[in-house]
Amino acid sequence: MTTQAAPRASVQAQADLALRVENISKRYGAFHALRSINLGIRRGSIHGLLGENGAGKSTLVGIISGQRAPSEGRIFLNGEEIQGADVKRMEAAGVFLVPQEPMIIEHMSVMENLMLGLWPASRGFIAWRRMRENATRMLAGTGIEADRLAGSLDAVARRKLNILRAMFSGGSVIILDEPTASLTVPDRLQLFDFMRQLRASGVTFLFISHFNDEILDICDAVTVLRDGELVANCEEVGSLNSSRLSEFVLGRELDLFQRDRTLSPKGEEGIRLSGVRGDRLDVARLDIRTGEIVGFTGLPGEGAKELARSLFGLAPLQAGQIAFAREATARVPQTPDQAFAMGIAYLSDDRRRDGVVGHLSIRENIALSSLRQRIRRGLVDRGQEQQVCSSYFTRMGIKAGSADEAVNTLSGGNQQKVCLGRVLATMPRLLILDEPTRGIDVGVKQDVLRILDQLSRAGVSVIIVSTDVDELARAADRVCIFQRGRIAHVVEGDDISTDRLRQLSQ
Repeated sequence: MTTQAAPRASVQAQADLALRVENISKRYGAFHALRSINLGIRRGSIHGLLGENGAGKSTLVGIISGQRAPSEGRIFLNGEEIQGADVKRMEAAGVFLVPQEPMIIEHMSVMENLMLGLWPASRGFIAWRRMRENATRMLAGTGIEADRLAGSLDAVARRKLNILRAMFSGGSVIILDEPTASLTVPDRLQLFDFMRQLRASGVTFLFISHFNDEILDICDAVTVLRDGELVANCEEVGSLNSSRLSEFVLGRELDLFQRDRTLSPKGEEGIRLSGVRGDRLDVARLDIRTGEIVGFTGLPGEGAKELARSLFGLAPLQAGQIAFAREATARVPQTPDQAFAMGIAYLSDDRRRDGVVGHLSIRENIALSSLRQRIRRGLVDRGQEQQVCSSYFTRMGIKAGSADEAVNTLSGGNQQKVCLGRVLATMPRLLILDEPTRGIDVGVKQDVLRILDQLSRAGVSVIIVSTDVDELARAADRVCIFQRGRIAHVVEGDDISTDRLRQLSQ
């Protein structure tokens, strides 16, 4: 294993490489996003890429896929240098990027999506029979039917379809950008089995993940970036463990957050939910103490996410009551405006779609949800806005030159901190977070969990919706496991463990 820029490979070693980058650097003005990266990926292997948000992973992948031009360096595919690489040229050479969120056209069939842009034709008409035959051959063994509507596919099938589309288009080196985001453990294992089958047929993968256990499970080799530099390159992942990987990523030993449950609230209830009923949702009663962190988990569609969204008025309910301590019982909010008025804030699991406005500044994003609180005679009090935003900019530990920088220039972890600052600026009594650490690196995850811990100690009740049971085992006072729209199990205190939650969630 190397812990610095690797020397040029031998002639024989180079012959075994599907992809090689040599002395790749990328500068934005005086800022060095990448510094002299040397990397080789063996043909027919799964090569992991790890690093904190902002480490340079996206920049490197952007260069390899042709989306960005390097300031210096060369790219080789199967030993041949790719000159003037752009997306079209890299795809023609066999390099395809499969993004984190599956890209499909939902109203089209699987086979139409699979061959998008490459539909077979005869005499000016689409050759449907040939398309179906080609698709059936490509889909063999995947459990996906060629004529099925793409919009009806589950999360794993959508990712499989994206990978197969890249292969049908000639892909031999496929870059997977956090493909397990939003997948359950069984879904993840199913995707990994599929990747192993493709690897056995000669497909090469560059696999980006924030989860050490995924790297150790699926990858043959791994490269770690930190601050734009290659800090570790291991050709045999079996020689590593999770702690060692975290040290490479962070440059220090990882200090995993663990909530001190001896300090957890044991007093009177702060919030009572009763008679909550909706489409595939039936919760007779749930009490949440002031300052308590409650985890919601379960398989997709079983009720955890559905209840969270309903409490913020994002999903219609047939019935449901909510009561804060020493206040009259009221109907569960039917709109986000009603939820904000009650002191309920919600953070979506999709920060790109629902969490931030990319072209606006950090300051403007933090101010968005609480804008009404600073309107005086129809005008926004800019002084108060600046004060509030500066406070949360510092409190969240957002890494940026100033709060006036555009959010779309930030790493994923820092964007998530902006989202968190935005909902906290509303001064909630109940904070609902849907997958709050998805897509952020292991170090920033601990930062977010510590922020939530401090917030709860100040009296805010917190609901964390997560499929990451390890995260819930370290962060929650109590965990509700949902099945068929109901709370089937409740685990609390010292009974909470990763194994126990995983067992009950399946």
